[in-house]
Amino acid sequence: MDLVQTLSQRQSMQMGGQMLHSLAILGMSSQDLSDHLVEQASSNPYLAYRAPSAFIARGGADFDAVAAVAAHRPSLMAHVVDQIEMTFTNPGDRMIALRFAEALDPSGWLSQPVETIALGAGVAMPRAEAVLCALQGFEPVGLFARDLSDCLILQAREEDILTWEVETLIRHINLLAENRLAELADLCDCEPSDIPEIVKLIRHLNPKPGLAFDHQPTPVFPPDLIALRGPEGWTVELNRATSPRITVREDRLPDGKADKAARAERRKALAEARALALALERRGDTLLRTAAVLVARQSAFLEKGTAHLVPLTLEDVASELGLHASTISRAVSGRMIQTPVRALPLRAFFSRAVSTGAGGEAISRDSALDFVQRVVGAEDPANPLSDDAIVVLAERAGLRLARRTVAKYRSTLGLASSYERRRAALAG
Repeated sequence: MDLVQTLSQRQSMQMGGQMLHSLAILGMSSQDLSDHLVEQASSNPYLAYRAPSAFIARGGADFDAVAAVAAHRPSLMAHVVDQIEMTFTNPGDRMIALRFAEALDPSGWLSQPVETIALGAGVAMPRAEAVLCALQGFEPVGLFARDLSDCLILQAREEDILTWEVETLIRHINLLAENRLAELADLCDCEPSDIPEIVKLIRHLNPKPGLAFDHQPTPVFPPDLIALRGPEGWTVELNRATSPRITVREDRLPDGKADKAARAERRKALAEARALALALERRGDTLLRTAAVLVARQSAFLEKGTAHLVPLTLEDVASELGLHASTISRAVSGRMIQTPVRALPLRAFFSRAVSTGAGGEAISRDSALDFVQRVVGAEDPANPLSDDAIVVLAERAGLRLARRTVAKYRSTLGLASSYERRRAALAG
């Protein structure tokens, strides 16, 4: 009886170890997985590793991707992604940072307002601003600036030359370009003859730090999945070009002539190779099934935009697939899917529900945010909508939003109060 119990416990521990290994592999990025498989293949004679085809395209089987990259200027995207990976340990913050990276233009400035990026990432403005603050500390200084003035101010602050006069001149640098020196001097509280001395302090600053890099398009993360729309609807497939593969070399069976210890060691290596191959197959299957559910549930979002997101949680997907929510969380973490329009993080398909009141269907938080943004964007600037007025318009549209919810969403979108918007309109 004792012997039977011992064997049963060992089997349970072994299965637990295999399950943990499978979950760990599921959560790995393509690059991390590739590194892991290379390491395993180097120590296991029954494993043969094959790099993703994207790594060897146009270079043959012996193409050295690392050497090829080193021979050219790094791309701006590759440069910032490397720093993002080292800086952000929190997966959520890392994904927000990647959203900012996607918005970089060749100059190194942001091509979209921070509010738009925050909305796309589904986060509040304070969190997006905190991530942006960290990104603006990247080298070279000036990357992730909102505009030219922001870029120069970041560099001047880094060099400790950001006096009040320097900052004022930078913020009104358009006056310098138009040779309106008297106006500029008045703003800087100095004489027009002092302006050239202030200009000397900033002349060496780099207005477009991103131009130091190669600008061949480089994805933030090579998408693990591809979604295509055909005549019969949406289809989802794994991106084989970025998926590392292994082959179990069954032809190298344990040598029957070897001693007992050697045969045992080889059988163990073969079993580990087979388990790794199975874990890799499960990873692909889980990714594919998860993405298929997301695309099926959020097809309107893919076709019409954020306003058409429906409420969807990790638990919803897990229930449909018969898996645990933590498994779905691993499957979508850091994953991208290529759509006909652009690559999207799988996290973008999830959205919390917002109640529309008794008898009404719940809508996603993103849809509610989009509604607030649209009505404020369409208002008469001279007569901006109050939060109460937005509540009334929401009710007419079938949404039941509390005033405090509207105020919170307006703050998330970076929209000022109606009083501040009216004042800004009058000042403009």
